[in-house]
Amino acid sequence: MDLGIAGKQALVCAASKGLGRGCALALAKEGVHVTIVARGREALEATAAELGKVSPQGTAIRFVAADITTPEGRAAALAACPQPDILVNNAGGPPPGDFRNWSREDWIAALDANMLTPIELIKATVDGMIARRFGRIVNITSGAVKAPIDVLGLSNGARSGLTGFVAGLARKTVQHNVTINNLL
Repeated sequence: MDLGIAGKQALVCAASKGLGRGCALALAKEGVHVTIVARGREALEATAAELGKVSPQGTAIRFVAADITTPEGRAAALAACPQPDILVNNAGGPPPGDFRNWSREDWIAALDANMLTPIELIKATVDGMIARRFGRIVNITSGAVKAPIDVLGLSNGARSGLTGFVAGLARKTVQHNVTINNLL
């Protein structure tokens, strides 16, 4: 299937395995120049090699071993892919448990990984997308946003916050051919 995105630049977070890896593979098959980011270098290298095998000749595949939830990690990712046309925000979820046992630090870590980091990446990339009149932002969240699961309160709260933020922003960016969607 030709999605008309060959030659575009994509930044895919948490892309060494799971849904992030699946998104990166699909984009590479379409001829998108893909930069993948994750913490584990070995898994990243293996995924990058696989992307190279499935992508058309001339497609650039780059990887950055970094923690995207840190300012340094985001800076490294954006240095490798400074003007993405496609941004896939993805991060592992916080651990399940009973809310009575979660500390303030647990909440801050969950919000940072699953709400604030995607917002920071959107903030860093959306104006360039608007200027180029093309952008696709996909946030991989969770079905628990629509049907919260009691033991996933950290994830429910953070991902619901991101969903609310994106709902407002997407209404403003769509007029510039920049769409923002959440994959639940």
